[in-house]
Amino acid sequence: MVRLIFLFVLLLSNAAQAEVRAAFVVGNSDYEHATALANPTKDAKLISKTLEDLGFKVSTHFDLSRDELGRSFAKFLTENRDADLTFFYFAGHGMQYEGRNYLIGTDARLETEFDIEGETVALDKMARLMRKNSKAALIFIDACRDNPLADQFYRDNFSQTRALVSRGLAPVEHKNQGAMMLFAASPGQVAFDGNGGNSPFATALAAHLPAENVEVLSLMKRVIRDVERDTDNKQTPIVSNDLTQDIYLNLSSSGEGVSLALEQEQALFDAAMSINSERTWEIFLDRFPNGALREMAVAVLEDIAAERLAAASGTSVQSDETVKVTREVASQAEENLGLTKDDAKAIQAALNLRGYAAGPEDGQIGRKTRQAIADFQAAEELPSTGVVTAGTAAALGVELVAVETSTVPIISSTNARRYDPEALSLLETDPRLLKAAKALRGKEFVYGYYEDRLYLGVLNWCCDSFAVVNKLAEKAGGHLATMTSPEENDFVYNLIKDDTRFWQEHDDGAYTGPVFGLYQTEGAREPDGGWVWVTGEPNDWIPWLGGEPNNGGRGKAMMAMFFNHTPPTGPRWGDSHAIHTAIVIEVE
Repeated sequence: MVRLIFLFVLLLSNAAQAEVRAAFVVGNSDYEHATALANPTKDAKLISKTLEDLGFKVSTHFDLSRDELGRSFAKFLTENRDADLTFFYFAGHGMQYEGRNYLIGTDARLETEFDIEGETVALDKMARLMRKNSKAALIFIDACRDNPLADQFYRDNFSQTRALVSRGLAPVEHKNQGAMMLFAASPGQVAFDGNGGNSPFATALAAHLPAENVEVLSLMKRVIRDVERDTDNKQTPIVSNDLTQDIYLNLSSSGEGVSLALEQEQALFDAAMSINSERTWEIFLDRFPNGALREMAVAVLEDIAAERLAAASGTSVQSDETVKVTREVASQAEENLGLTKDDAKAIQAALNLRGYAAGPEDGQIGRKTRQAIADFQAAEELPSTGVVTAGTAAALGVELVAVETSTVPIISSTNARRYDPEALSLLETDPRLLKAAKALRGKEFVYGYYEDRLYLGVLNWCCDSFAVVNKLAEKAGGHLATMTSPEENDFVYNLIKDDTRFWQEHDDGAYTGPVFGLYQTEGAREPDGGWVWVTGEPNDWIPWLGGEPNNGGRGKAMMAMFFNHTPPTGPRWGDSHAIHTAIVIEVE
């Protein structure tokens, strides 16, 4: 903890240091095979001056051919590799073809389809290169003016109908994570070139980019508003955003701006710390992958993961922060993380690049790779487990492939805890979860997702009635859980199995677990008649424990619970007379 406090102070002291900013600005006016445009050169000069005043290192270019555009852009990326923020502005002609957007050099003729690749530059490729070479990218395209080159191309090569619908630039369908694109006009619209001064788009950008202490997406709303106003709503800029962090272009020198930039990150950090689960720290790092508090978040996340891995392996975290993890536990942990073969290859490549001998980059996490992971973790002063965790991947700069919540179960933590609804709302966005957290305020619970349904294991100490906990489930937005398949049953079991408070041990070595939504109707034939789900679903699958139901203690209220002999051998069901420990709630 002393190490973490020192790191926290150090990070805050460095938060205000200037970031490295670079901009590539192009104004193409003098087209060889089309009428010259009036304002792109003026627009490029205006944006360059605006960016220079904001501390950008600006590379400005005018009237570039296709080859010149490609070479100049490649040189810019090489000279500004690993910049914190890159900015790209293009004013000139652009077009769409088969759903992709292209920027047109001044030497383009565009007579046939075969000319597209040779006379234009694909915008999505430029965006990917920017994202690869910097931590964040801002891309501004003022390229939807009346375009005789594209118009003639469509008339010569396609039907009149297709030529009409191809006007302007296409909507962006491919993700460029870490980038924001702003197009001067919506798909199908033509951007105005302006009347002798600057285009409405460039004018609005120059007016609002320098605003102090305003996050960039808020700035874009102001740009859109101004362009619509100045064109009588005939032109509406459109934003495509995949940024994973807040960006401020002009923080005030008084320090208030730095505080504002850190305010949201600090609020989420505090929320994650108050909850302190692996899931909340993973959410924080996903939201602020390059934030000022990133290193501290990684350290806390790794401490939690190390304790979990040690407990699962029957060991402990040693004084030197090494952990002996069994092969089975390591493999299971990486499977639960959703680690793919491509992820493993990226981990190996990142380790080899840093001088840790991870072996062939084949996606197989063997003994050599595990030793390299452990050595890297130790060097970074993280618990040395040799296991790929979310924190280790973040420290290596490897972005793991996101898993689909509809197919891969997600569990919040291994232990139930009290969740402050306000803190949770800063990290989680699922309205079902936030409603449930308010209803369960003051209670300890663990939550998870399976096939897009939310499940909550709630500690609810003796001795509420079945009717009372059923009402609590309804208040939380759901019902007592209905497990109608082995897979769903296993998921709920894994949600709660590691927290011993969910289980009451008996003298014969059996464990009674939480109540869910199967109950016996009044007057039904004992012991196995009249069992129904609270939702009315068919109950044609009931994994009774041997000897259950047994109607033990006649006259007792009957309700279905998990019964386990020496967990974690797997979940089976039996009847019981009371709610001893907990309940499971399901929200559709």
